[in-house]
Amino acid sequence: MFSRTFISLLLAACLMALSGAALAKGRLGFAVQVATDGMFSSTLQEVKVSSVRPDSPAEHAGLRAGDIITDLGGKHIAGSNGNALKKTLGDVKPGERLKLVVLRAGKVVALEILAGADQ
Repeated sequence: MFSRTFISLLLAACLMALSGAALAKGRLGFAVQVATDGMFSSTLQEVKVSSVRPDSPAEHAGLRAGDIITDLGGKHIAGSNGNALKKTLGDVKPGERLKLVVLRAGKVVALEILAGADQ
Protein backbone atom coordinates (compact mmCIF):
# COMPACT_ATOMS: atom_id res chain seq x y z
CA MET A 1 0.00 0.00 0.00
CA PHE A 2 1.36 3.43 -0.91
CA SER A 3 0.99 5.03 2.52
CA ARG A 4 2.74 2.19 4.33
CA THR A 5 5.61 2.17 1.87
CA PHE A 6 6.00 5.95 1.79
CA ILE A 7 5.80 6.43 5.55
CA SER A 8 7.96 3.37 6.10
CA LEU A 9 10.69 4.73 3.86
CA LEU A 10 10.42 8.19 5.41
CA LEU A 11 10.71 6.93 8.98
CA ALA A 12 13.45 4.46 8.05
CA ALA A 13 15.46 7.24 6.45
CA CYS A 14 14.99 9.45 9.51
CA LEU A 15 15.98 6.69 11.92
CA MET A 16 18.98 5.59 9.89
CA ALA A 17 20.05 9.23 9.61
CA LEU A 18 20.38 9.25 13.39
CA SER A 19 23.40 7.02 12.92
CA GLY A 20 25.39 9.81 11.33
CA ALA A 21 23.37 13.03 11.39
CA ALA A 22 24.02 16.45 12.93
CA LEU A 23 26.27 16.70 16.00
CA ALA A 24 23.41 17.25 18.46
CA LYS A 25 21.57 14.06 17.45
CA GLY A 26 21.76 10.80 19.32
CA ARG A 27 22.53 7.59 17.46
CA LEU A 28 20.04 4.76 18.02
CA GLY A 29 20.80 2.36 15.17
CA PHE A 30 17.48 0.90 14.09
CA ALA A 31 14.92 1.33 11.31
CA VAL A 32 11.19 0.69 11.34
CA GLN A 33 8.33 -0.19 9.06
CA VAL A 34 4.99 1.40 9.90
CA ALA A 35 1.34 0.68 9.22
CA THR A 36 -1.15 3.56 9.23
CA ASP A 37 -4.93 3.89 9.28
CA GLY A 38 -5.11 4.68 5.58
CA MET A 39 -3.48 5.98 2.45
CA PHE A 40 -3.20 9.63 3.54
CA SER A 41 -3.29 9.08 7.29
CA SER A 42 -0.42 9.68 9.67
CA THR A 43 -2.23 7.83 12.47
CA LEU A 44 -0.15 4.81 13.37
CA GLN A 45 -1.49 1.29 13.74
CA GLU A 46 1.80 -0.54 14.18
CA VAL A 47 5.53 0.16 14.19
CA LYS A 48 7.72 -2.86 13.48
CA VAL A 49 11.52 -2.88 13.73
CA SER A 50 12.79 -3.72 10.25
CA SER A 51 16.52 -3.68 10.99
CA VAL A 52 19.01 -3.15 13.79
CA ARG A 53 22.55 -2.04 13.00
CA PRO A 54 25.28 -4.32 14.34
CA ASP A 55 27.09 -2.96 17.41
CA SER A 56 24.58 -0.09 17.72
CA PRO A 57 22.95 1.23 20.90
CA ALA A 58 19.73 -0.52 19.82
CA GLU A 59 21.51 -3.87 19.47
CA HIS A 60 23.22 -3.44 22.84
CA ALA A 61 19.82 -2.74 24.43
CA GLY A 62 18.45 -6.00 23.00
CA LEU A 63 16.21 -4.63 20.24
CA ARG A 64 15.68 -7.13 17.41
CA ALA A 65 14.36 -6.97 13.88
CA GLY A 66 10.74 -8.12 13.99
CA ASP A 67 9.99 -6.50 17.35
CA ILE A 68 6.76 -4.51 17.35
CA ILE A 69 7.13 -1.24 19.27
CA THR A 70 4.02 -0.72 21.40
CA ASP A 71 5.28 2.17 23.56
CA LEU A 72 8.02 4.71 22.91
CA GLY A 73 9.19 7.17 25.53
CA GLY A 74 6.15 6.43 27.68
CA LYS A 75 3.67 6.99 24.84
CA HIS A 76 1.46 4.31 23.30
CA ILE A 77 2.12 3.87 19.57
CA ALA A 78 -1.24 2.62 18.21
CA GLY A 79 -3.44 5.61 17.44
CA SER A 80 -0.63 8.14 17.80
CA ASN A 81 0.60 10.50 15.11
CA GLY A 82 3.53 9.43 12.93
CA ASN A 83 4.93 12.95 12.98
CA ALA A 84 5.07 12.83 16.79
CA LEU A 85 7.00 9.56 16.58
CA LYS A 86 9.45 11.11 14.13
CA LYS A 87 9.93 14.12 16.45
CA THR A 88 10.43 11.94 19.54
CA LEU A 89 13.14 9.93 17.79
CA GLY A 90 14.72 12.98 16.18
CA ASP A 91 14.97 14.84 19.50
CA VAL A 92 17.06 12.15 21.22
CA LYS A 93 20.45 13.52 22.26
CA PRO A 94 23.66 11.55 22.85
CA GLY A 95 23.65 10.07 26.35
CA GLU A 96 19.85 10.17 26.69
CA ARG A 97 17.92 7.02 27.44
CA LEU A 98 14.93 6.07 25.29
CA LYS A 99 12.49 3.62 26.86
CA LEU A 100 10.67 1.20 24.58
CA VAL A 101 8.14 -1.53 25.13
CA VAL A 102 8.06 -4.13 22.38
CA LEU A 103 6.03 -7.19 21.59
CA ARG A 104 8.30 -10.12 20.72
CA ALA A 105 6.88 -13.56 19.97
CA GLY A 106 3.75 -12.70 21.94
CA LYS A 107 5.64 -11.46 25.00
CA VAL A 108 6.00 -7.90 26.26
CA VAL A 109 9.63 -6.81 26.62
CA ALA A 110 10.76 -3.49 28.14
CA LEU A 111 14.00 -2.05 26.76
CA GLU A 112 16.05 1.07 27.27
CA ILE A 113 18.40 2.40 24.59
CA LEU A 114 21.27 4.65 25.60
CA ALA A 115 21.73 6.94 22.59
CA GLY A 116 25.25 7.08 21.27
CA ALA A 117 27.13 10.03 19.85
CA ASP A 118 27.34 10.54 16.12
CA GLN A 119 30.34 9.02 14.46
